[in-house]
Amino acid sequence: MMKLGMINNRPTKESLGYAKSLGLSFIEMCNNNNEESAECTEKMAQYTVDVKEAGLTFGSIGRWNSEMNKGGKIDEAEFAIVNQNLSDAISVNCPTFVCGCNYDESVSLYKNYTVAIEIFGRMIEKAKGTNTKIAVYNCDWNNFINNEDAWKIVLGELPELMIKFDASHSYNADRNYMKEISDWGNRFAHVHIKGTVRTGGKYVDDPPAGMDDLKWGSIFAALYANGYDGCLSIEPHSNAWRFDTERGKAGVKYTVDFINKFIL
Repeated sequence: MMKLGMINNRPTKESLGYAKSLGLSFIEMCNNNNEESAECTEKMAQYTVDVKEAGLTFGSIGRWNSEMNKGGKIDEAEFAIVNQNLSDAISVNCPTFVCGCNYDESVSLYKNYTVAIEIFGRMIEKAKGTNTKIAVYNCDWNNFINNEDAWKIVLGELPELMIKFDASHSYNADRNYMKEISDWGNRFAHVHIKGTVRTGGKYVDDPPAGMDDLKWGSIFAALYANGYDGCLSIEPHSNAWRFDTERGKAGVKYTVDFINKFIL
């Protein structure tokens, strides 16, 4: 059965209690730079205690915006930082570790693909025998393995590599998110719940899911058709709905109530 949770990058007892009060099952931690990655590792022991005491679990731990690909080769120092976050995920029995691979314009497309395959292959090897799956995110933030053409090559070579999917990224990149779910949903390990609105072909905002352009009923129908039963992670992502405001909190509650209707 699918589980509903939300992103909580630096969990506190207060924020964890809030998540539990909404009836959520898990939190997701996203590290966006080396400093956040280091802090995650430094405080993981305390986070683990606090998450358990709140009656929650870790649904995903990840690293965005990494620079592991340098000149078509793995930058071992950068890789070590991301790899440590993978160790953090494994240590808390987290089901999914999420990351991407940046594109280096100084080398050929072929070399970019070969280094991506090596990066994810090494992570998959490290996670073997654990309950943690490696997933590439479908956002283009320092990541070029974000669409069907790239998935055919990299996921085709690495059958154990999974996808963290967010329909809003596909929609805003003018890709067919329903086709991606239909064709690749059996490789999804983690799904983000984030609304988005465009008008006249231009991005407007990322409001709470349920008051946006995405066809959530169709999204869930395609997920069920592919047998998806993993985590659904709410991502508050709008200055108009900041999580630290009353409107933002009301928006999260709106999304919880809306998405729960699809969890059967």
